[in-house]
Amino acid sequence: MNSHHESLHAKLLDTGSEDLVILCHGYAASKEGFCLPALAQALASRGKSSLRFDFAGNGESQGTFSFGNYWREVEDLRAAVLFVRQVVKKNVYAVVGHSKGGNVVLLYGSKYDDVQHIVNIAGRGVMDRGIKERFGADILERLAKSGSVEQKVKADGGRTVTYSLTKQAVDERMSLDMLGAAKNITAEVLTIHGTADTVIPVDDAHAFSKAIKNHSLALVEGADHNFRQPAHQQLLLRRVVDFLVAGLWLGGRAGGGTQQWRGRSGGQG
Repeated sequence: MNSHHESLHAKLLDTGSEDLVILCHGYAASKEGFCLPALAQALASRGKSSLRFDFAGNGESQGTFSFGNYWREVEDLRAAVLFVRQVVKKNVYAVVGHSKGGNVVLLYGSKYDDVQHIVNIAGRGVMDRGIKERFGADILERLAKSGSVEQKVKADGGRTVTYSLTKQAVDERMSLDMLGAAKNITAEVLTIHGTADTVIPVDDAHAFSKAIKNHSLALVEGADHNFRQPAHQQLLLRRVVDFLVAGLWLGGRAGGGTQQWRGRSGGQG
């Protein structure tokens, strides 16, 4: 349950390990979307427990879906962290997030600074980009006039969610200084981004690499925003597991630079 007394639905994969990784989904997604189930299994195969959950208003959790709610979702993640520590009785070793979930785990690290490792998969760095592309060139004028407009979004599982896009939610996102917040992070951070991402440009990954002190950047050549190609997904899973289980930084040290991975089995360059 979060601080707004909304029940959050989660799935625990317990291997018996002392450490646990929390997995966070993206915009209009759920704990069963993207490759979070596959990532949970990959971590389990290396002995690492995981918890993945639905943010409020998404999946099976209570609450109302919103385009914004970035800081509110940070508090959902906080509730999950405290649940793991106080109820599951495990150490939260890392938080991993995809897309909007990548933003949430980075914001969490900037505020709470109590998790050692963060993985940001294709999170957005420049927050005023992508709004007109998603909602139309005149969306800001429409919101200024009416305050809200009805929108539909395809969610995980083929569902269509109808929601109210508010000026407040858009203003929240546009005013969010992700790169400024990223400078406050002291945890070890891995950012993974596809070079063919048309939703969030790879430039944002490079910006995070410059802003975050202890940072490593892995680029997957040809991968889109959701790593849909099986070869790209396998490289993603391998890189996350190497970072979280084997403790492998790019270059073998914290802040180990950038590595580009080709979309074929075992390929890197």
